[in-house]
Amino acid sequence: MSFLRTTAKLLAGIAFMCAAATASRADDKPNVALLLFSRGFEFMVALDQGARKEAEKLGIDLTVLDGQSNTEVQARQIEDLLVRGVKAIIISPNNSNEIVPSVRKANDAGVPVVALDAIVGEGGKVVTHVGFDNAEGGKVAAEFLAKSGGITEVLELQGALGAYHAQKRGEGFAEGAKGFKVISRGAEWLAENAQSMTADVLTANPNVTAIFSHNDEMVRGILAGLRQIGRDGKAGEANHIVIVGIDGTPLALDRIRKGEQDATVNQDPFEMGALAVRSVAAALKGETVPAQQLLPPTLVTKANVDDPSLWGNRFKP
Repeated sequence: MSFLRTTAKLLAGIAFMCAAATASRADDKPNVALLLFSRGFEFMVALDQGARKEAEKLGIDLTVLDGQSNTEVQARQIEDLLVRGVKAIIISPNNSNEIVPSVRKANDAGVPVVALDAIVGEGGKVVTHVGFDNAEGGKVAAEFLAKSGGITEVLELQGALGAYHAQKRGEGFAEGAKGFKVISRGAEWLAENAQSMTADVLTANPNVTAIFSHNDEMVRGILAGLRQIGRDGKAGEANHIVIVGIDGTPLALDRIRKGEQDATVNQDPFEMGALAVRSVAAALKGETVPAQQLLPPTLVTKANVDDPSLWGNRFKP
């Protein structure tokens, strides 16, 4: 009897564990990783927030990693994720070409990759590129300056020269700024670099009356540089330098309200992050996804800066 009772308990225990394992598998969510090139920018934080919200809605277990503006860090992250058996990867590459070997490893492992914000260079296969029409954004910025009147010389402060979005923004701006003399400097997206370059270039070229910044973060440095040389007048004042950036960050919108910055070209990171997650979900189901999905630019000036739909007015750190 004792043997029978023991056997019955053992079988019951095995049945319970099997049922628990089946329930666990039923409750499993696909594990997806989002690799941001850096969380040091509000835009990237908003991408994170938009992706997390959509992942929760779709039942996806999303892990978000910070690449610290370093391709080697992102390469190590991909290798680690593949060892752990990640189902899909969304990546905002620090450098489009340098990340290709790591994306190939994901391709070889059969793990779908979605490029977010920036592209993955030639040789790395992605399901889709979800991003912003950077070339059109640069062109919109140039057209704004052309309509501002009285501008003949412009300082262009560029992002990282190897970065896809910096290249495209520069190309679009060049197309729209053919009537200007443009002085371009590689500021690597950083406000500190923008500060010194602004002071130096405008001191040597006093006829520069406008600045195009490849992102809104650098405008912080631009304003500091203008204060150094006494050309920091607000909109409408005699010593005002017309400034247009790209991104539509909360700080940019505040500067536009104060007359310190004249315009920004808005891109929506909330929708971009969400669209990347939706694309991964579709790919994991075997559905067809467009090869490229670009969000359009929107010019923001004092006339529409308080629009509640702008991501900079909705963002909460």
